[in-house]
Amino acid sequence: MSGHARDLLALEAAGALDAAEAARVETHLAECPACAGEAAAWRLLAAELGRLPAPKPSAALVARTVEAAEEHRAERSERAWNRAALGFLVAFSWTLAVLSWVVVDLVKGVLALRLERSVGPTAAWYGAYLVAGWFSAAVAAALLGRRAREEGRIA
Repeated sequence: MSGHARDLLALEAAGALDAAEAARVETHLAECPACAGEAAAWRLLAAELGRLPAPKPSAALVARTVEAAEEHRAERSERAWNRAALGFLVAFSWTLAVLSWVVVDLVKGVLALRLERSVGPTAAWYGAYLVAGWFSAAVAAALLGRRAREEGRIA
């Protein structure tokens, strides 16, 4: 080991070095009396620190921590469920819109043949219906999101 091992002595005294580093430090300590003296001081300090009693958290602190962790886990689970439900609803509504457009197109063609007139106004009403439905869903989602944020700030 080139140079002194002063930056590793505290870690060696705490037992935080891997086997290869610990062996290199021990080899250096056998050759360097200055580092060996400093290592002895670190080992004494580590031994004395090991004799100190470990602080124990109060029962109230443990209970609050467990409660906060459970609440956090429940919120994450609820958010995941909400995302999955919203994704399903979006996919379902798009599928329904596409399928209903196909049905309207089929009916429009059949009606146009039977009634011998254009069904253009029906398609226009259907388009307006879709736009109104999507707009109302967006407004409802925005209001629900706003309410959830406000409840989050209050609680």
